[in-house]
Amino acid sequence: MMEENKKWMHKETERQRRQEMSNLCTNLRSLLPIEYIKGKRSISDHVNEAMHYINHLQNKVKQLQDKKEELMKVSNLSRNVTTQNGSSSSNIQPFVIVQPFPGGLEIVCSYSFNKCLFPLSRVLSMLLKEGLNLISCTSNMIEGRFIYTIRSEVNSACSINYE
Repeated sequence: MMEENKKWMHKETERQRRQEMSNLCTNLRSLLPIEYIKGKRSISDHVNEAMHYINHLQNKVKQLQDKKEELMKVSNLSRNVTTQNGSSSSNIQPFVIVQPFPGGLEIVCSYSFNKCLFPLSRVLSMLLKEGLNLISCTSNMIEGRFIYTIRSEVNSACSINYE
């Protein structure tokens, strides 16, 4: 009798464990987008696709953090220029900052709405003439100024001297 009771407890514990695992797997599957589970039937496939999805989300978060940092840097740059000169940002002279960026250059152009000395198209055409490929270009309007941040990569056929 004691042996039967032990077997029954073991079976019951195992049944509950399997039921809990089934519920967890169902929950995991419900959290994944359709493209990650399409055609997948086994639990191991779902777990594998969940890992891929988590990696995808982590990469997306990193990209968004980088974009946020870039926007914060541009915003701080604008504020610093305003406080250094003690004047409104529309009276600040246009400026361009060129700095190294992994594999290329990052160029920040800033000018007021009424003092547009160099249109963006001219800057971009100069980059192409120098053998740089455009990666991204963001534009912001802060306190009456255009601020463009241009990231470019070096074409394999040319090299850049950052000085």
